[in-house]
Amino acid sequence: MKKFLMLLVIVTLSLTTAFAQEAERKSASKTVEFLSKDGSFFKKEFYDLPTIGNTYDKVDCQVLIITDLKTNEKRGCLRLTTYYRSSVANDSYIGTLDPDELDACIMCFEKIVSEITVAPATTYTEVEYKTRDGVQLGTYWNDKKSEWRTYVQTKAYSSRSMSSVSNDNVSSLINNLKRAKEMISDKTSK
Repeated sequence: MKKFLMLLVIVTLSLTTAFAQEAERKSASKTVEFLSKDGSFFKKEFYDLPTIGNTYDKVDCQVLIITDLKTNEKRGCLRLTTYYRSSVANDSYIGTLDPDELDACIMCFEKIVSEITVAPATTYTEVEYKTRDGVQLGTYWNDKKSEWRTYVQTKAYSSRSMSSVSNDNVSSLINNLKRAKEMISDKTSK
């Protein structure tokens, strides 16, 4: 009986530790902060941009425009949704990019395309842009396949939120980032 109880305690502690590692951190996104105001009355408009990727490695892109109907203040952001599919779970993860983060993210991907992924790496290398909301976008050298792997990870605390972006789709992702910046500027300035 003692062995059973000891085994039960060990399993419980192991599971608790595993779940604690997946704990979500508080977002520092200005848009998420704006949405969490108490006593607010919001209108949220979602504008779809082209999906990047395929069924298994896809990233849905949306521009979200939020209007505080009490003050008429408008804010916007780019929402990225990634998916994890397995035999036991189908999960989706959403991350945001504030408008002031889009220029740096665009620059990051343009450098990835024009300077970094044009030649093989001589050592394991990662290039990454991280947003206030914990979205990580970048590329890394995959030694096993001798290729660069570009990705979007919408939640820093979970590798399940990572989707690969094929080399063919990186330019589509850059276009979505640029379109999002233009849409947010246009729709929040009115």
